[in-house]
Amino acid sequence: MTSRSFSYGAGVLFVAAGAACWSLGGALVRLTEGVDAWQIIFFRSITVLVCMSLWLGLRFRTTLFTRMREAGVNAVIAGIAIGTAGLAFVASLFYTTVAEAIFMVGITPFLSAILGLWILRERIPPVTWLAMVVALTGMGLIFYGNRGGGAITGTLLALYSAFCFSCYAVLLRWGQKTDMSVALIWNALYLIAVSGIIILLPTGLRDTHGLQDFHIGWWNLGATMLMGAVQLTLGLVLFTIGSRSVPAAQLSLIALVEPVLSPLWAWLVSSELPPIWTFIGGAGIVGAIVIQALFATRDRRHARQSARLQRRSGPAFERP
Repeated sequence: MTSRSFSYGAGVLFVAAGAACWSLGGALVRLTEGVDAWQIIFFRSITVLVCMSLWLGLRFRTTLFTRMREAGVNAVIAGIAIGTAGLAFVASLFYTTVAEAIFMVGITPFLSAILGLWILRERIPPVTWLAMVVALTGMGLIFYGNRGGGAITGTLLALYSAFCFSCYAVLLRWGQKTDMSVALIWNALYLIAVSGIIILLPTGLRDTHGLQDFHIGWWNLGATMLMGAVQLTLGLVLFTIGSRSVPAAQLSLIALVEPVLSPLWAWLVSSELPPIWTFIGGAGIVGAIVIQALFATRDRRHARQSARLQRRSGPAFERP
């Protein structure tokens, strides 16, 4: 399947729709009844594996296994990283509010920048350092609002999810010469194996174990299938399609649809209203992302203008 280019406006709509799909995760978890994080992860991952295999199979056809081999160990590690990020995020929702978990994951771009500096030797612009300070302030306010409460466990799990996703982002840049979308197949396989083992074996992480725990009921099965098919797979496909015609620097700005909508869905589904400090701190994190995205977009525009001027003036300097 060949890549198709869309107009900028259509690309923005695709990216925004993808982020809107991602925002459904917390609300869908709240819709489940009587299941734990491991059961949700297991059935959600099976759906992701089926959907991603179909999508990548349509894209690459007979070359799918060749693409997976070319991506190599880097794709496997990336799949484990993004899988762990998803696992930690789902687990965090059992301890804290959807809004807080989403806002904490919002620091991912800045963790990625720090890891990129350390591993890839990528320079961090001054505006990114400023945005990091703003984001860290927002994190501090969220922690302040949860002082003395059990929600701190959920906050730390969400923070760990952000760290794992940042590792995934850096690994994508590390393996940019190969098609790293195949990492999502390894992601699904990894989560199916881990969650399946924990459901079956007496690991101490669950109260019950055995084959009966794979019977979660039609309602819960439908919710987890929606997570895998709509929230994750469809969200990724739409975001990937839109990213072909939208500058990279603007993607994180449009992706703010996710933290804006996630608390709304959670409120509509379960009347969940987090503490005011969560919204104040979350506004700081979202503001940091906006600062970073706007300045990055401006820098890209200036770079393109400079490149055009150099191309126009180049022949004049070459004349004898």
